[in-house]
Amino acid sequence: MSETKEKVWKAIAPLVVLAVLLMIPTPEGMPPQAWRYFAIFVAMIVGMILEPIPATAISFIAVTVSVLSSNWVLFGAEELANPSFKAGKEALKWGLAGFSSTTVWLVFGAFIFALGYEATGLGRRIALFLVKFM
Repeated sequence: MSETKEKVWKAIAPLVVLAVLLMIPTPEGMPPQAWRYFAIFVAMIVGMILEPIPATAISFIAVTVSVLSSNWVLFGAEELANPSFKAGKEALKWGLAGFSSTTVWLVFGAFIFALGYEATGLGRRIALFLVKFM
């Protein structure tokens, strides 16, 4: 298989998985929006396994799709029927909730520092300096 065909296959596979899961009838006892959310989640996992683009971009796309389709994915008919319920506002709050955690930012900061150490070679220079000093 040529490299181009492989890239196209890897990019299309999560979308095919999503489409197939959305065509399967909702299992009995499960709310329809939960099944749709599950389909997006499985498609995201397939995308992260095949990695046609970086995993962070795949997860960002999955969150964006969930927020944009919140009326079908995140909220039930009872919530949407309530006139005081603001679906757009609640969907955005749900989508950004993970970024309010200090632990998430700590891990993100550690990755950024690690990338900086790797790109500049600072870790190697510090190690060589310590070896020279000792």
